[in-house]
Amino acid sequence: METITRNTIEQTCLEAIAKEMGLKSSDLNAEMNLRDDLDIVSLDAMNIIMALEDEFKIEADIETILEMQKVSDIVDHLSERINV
Repeated sequence: METITRNTIEQTCLEAIAKEMGLKSSDLNAEMNLRDDLDIVSLDAMNIIMALEDEFKIEADIETILEMQKVSDIVDHLSERINV
């Protein structure tokens, strides 16, 4: 099984956010605020979370993720869930 690194998780998160929000992943970074910088609302967040769950074959804690402020918070949470 391929090892999943924190960097891989971060890049996958940025790509999922970019796809959902119609942005370029190269324009995003992990320190961006989900609401203030990216205008992500609950429906967007749910779609992003579902894409990440499918990608990493895990079940994320949706309530926890919806309370997160920055992209890096999601990366941290997924890293813990995947045991990176």
